[in-house]
Amino acid sequence: MLSRARGPGAGAWWQLGGLLLLSLLVAGAVAGLGGASAGSIPLQMTAAPEPGPATIRFELPPATPEAAPWVVWVPRQAGRTMWIEAHGWRSPELSFYAPDPAEGLLPAGYSFELPRRWEGPITATLHPRLAASSAPAVRVLPLDQAARLERTAAVANTALYTGLLMLALMSLSLYAAARDRVFLTLATCTGVLAATLAALNGHLYTVPGLRMLAHLQSAGLWALVFVLLATWVRLIQQFVVADQPGLWVDRAGGVLFWALLAAAAACLVGAGLGVPGWFWHRLSGVAWLLTGVGSLAALVDAGRRRVAMAWLMAALLLVILAIAVLQQFQLLAAGPDPLLMRLFYQLGMVVFLTVSAMGLVQRISEYREQRDRDRLARADTERRMLREAARTDLVNTLQSRLRQVGQEEVAWTGFRVMADQLLPLLPVETLVVVAEGLHGGELLLVDPPAMKDEVAGQLRGQYLSLRRQAAGGIAMQQPVSAAREPCTQAMVPLKMRAPSWGALILRRRGTQGFAPDEMALASEFCRIAQMHVEQAVAAIKLRQSAELDALTGSLNRRSIDQWLTRSFLEADRDGQPLSVLFVDLDRFKAINDRYGHACGDHCLRAVAATLSASLGDGALFGRYGGEEFLAILPGHGGAAARQVGEELRAAVERQTLAWEGHVIRLTVSVGVATRRDGERVPGATIERADKALYASKRAGRNCVHVAPAVFT
Repeated sequence: MLSRARGPGAGAWWQLGGLLLLSLLVAGAVAGLGGASAGSIPLQMTAAPEPGPATIRFELPPATPEAAPWVVWVPRQAGRTMWIEAHGWRSPELSFYAPDPAEGLLPAGYSFELPRRWEGPITATLHPRLAASSAPAVRVLPLDQAARLERTAAVANTALYTGLLMLALMSLSLYAAARDRVFLTLATCTGVLAATLAALNGHLYTVPGLRMLAHLQSAGLWALVFVLLATWVRLIQQFVVADQPGLWVDRAGGVLFWALLAAAAACLVGAGLGVPGWFWHRLSGVAWLLTGVGSLAALVDAGRRRVAMAWLMAALLLVILAIAVLQQFQLLAAGPDPLLMRLFYQLGMVVFLTVSAMGLVQRISEYREQRDRDRLARADTERRMLREAARTDLVNTLQSRLRQVGQEEVAWTGFRVMADQLLPLLPVETLVVVAEGLHGGELLLVDPPAMKDEVAGQLRGQYLSLRRQAAGGIAMQQPVSAAREPCTQAMVPLKMRAPSWGALILRRRGTQGFAPDEMALASEFCRIAQMHVEQAVAAIKLRQSAELDALTGSLNRRSIDQWLTRSFLEADRDGQPLSVLFVDLDRFKAINDRYGHACGDHCLRAVAATLSASLGDGALFGRYGGEEFLAILPGHGGAAARQVGEELRAAVERQTLAWEGHVIRLTVSVGVATRRDGERVPGATIERADKALYASKRAGRNCVHVAPAVFT
């Protein structure tokens, strides 16, 4: 029911507080009725057993010219037309459904002014007869006291109607704000209650435009009572059920609601069929008692379920029921004034509806608090999910990007990816990653890039303090001044071994700073980026160790074999020429024997560097074993391959090496072979190149031989 509520403002509580204050004023006015009736004369009333006039006896003081006239005052009761006669005098008839305009808009009773000359014992007849239990309601008062009683009752009734009007308007405003139908039901119930109380008090028939309802007389009055009870049941039903439809209250309330509406319709129909008013009077009393007891049980059940204000409403309803029972069954013959009890009874109903409105407002406030908590929890969950998704994207992007760059670009690329993923989640003015000794180099990444020079100048004066802070390994933030504007700078250290150090530096305008979860997010992203950078560098080194010869830095035998197989397949597929060169260092054993193996290793490294530098783009070069090297020349036929072989031989011949004061000159022999049509594997070509190499050896070394020129 309340799921669409946007929640009332604080004004609703002020209005409800005003209604309760108004109710207290009404209670004061009602309490003042006892004082207003002071000075009444004791009287005796006798009545015949059957319906008929009642006889009242009282004694008036001696009449004086200056004394106010005396009146007989009787509270208004529905369906009664009254007059008095005594000693040959008869008062005007006063009707409940056709009030005299002289009685005003809010008459409280029938006032019969007695002749001024009367004094001493008076015996009068009151038409129609009142029940013996109603005798205390008849009073003999001075005219001014009766007028005061009427004014006090009018004030109390005005306050009651005003309170109901305010409650109805407030309920409509709450419905407009909350879009909850229970407030519309409350407004309807309040309006019907106001009309019903006005009808029971006889005030409805004094209002111009509503006097036409008088022709319905008791049928219209009791139909209105049944409608009031139906709206009351619907209000209690919606109040206690709340967000738990299907309770016994919901089912029983629905049955009773339609039964009461049917009784109201039957009452109006029965008016035309001559059903006596006393029948509807008694039926309405039973319906009111049944409704009250059922509402009380529903509120007690709601109180057990911790529905707001349910226990207070149950206590108020219990008081109202007690007064209603005493009044309905006329058990107050010697008790309080019935007029006083009736006004207190009506006031109790107004207070009950006001408290129910307070309960509904409190329920909406609780709903708003719960909704805010749910919204915060949902936002926190969405934020965590977004950050978790960003972490996943960061990991995937790092894995993808770092495989595509060389070792010298890994660190910069990794932290660039981290910055791109972090900035949408952590808005800052500037983001800086600075590091010294990171894989043997330095790093300075600035976002936005246009501020790199400015940031670099600022960092030069902060390196020492940043290094000390980073060495502590604890993320921190502090206020700084930048461009005459307060800023907050956060520093997240990178986990590096001394003397290397690094940090992520974030700067944001204002003094609010970074929340703990933001600092944790930055630290987490730094950890992930640094971990993947380390893994990428390690993978590159591992790949190099697996693919390259440890001594010369060229491809090793395993890598050369893989590239030979791949190159032959591609050459066969594309129909392109492919040549292979075997290069062997001449008289290498003599160098090892004369100068030692360390010198031999030095020579191998130098020759490998010279050969690799002499090859063009696209060629592959590696150490095939011992002092033997192999070059793969895609796209080269026999003549072009021989030319490359001559260039390699000449480059080594021109090379001069120095070792411990000795000058060493080296030469190489080269064997060349070209792939033949149909050769999809390198075995035959390698064999021909190897034979060509041995031919070069036999020919005196330091020369180049091509396999087709020597072998058939």
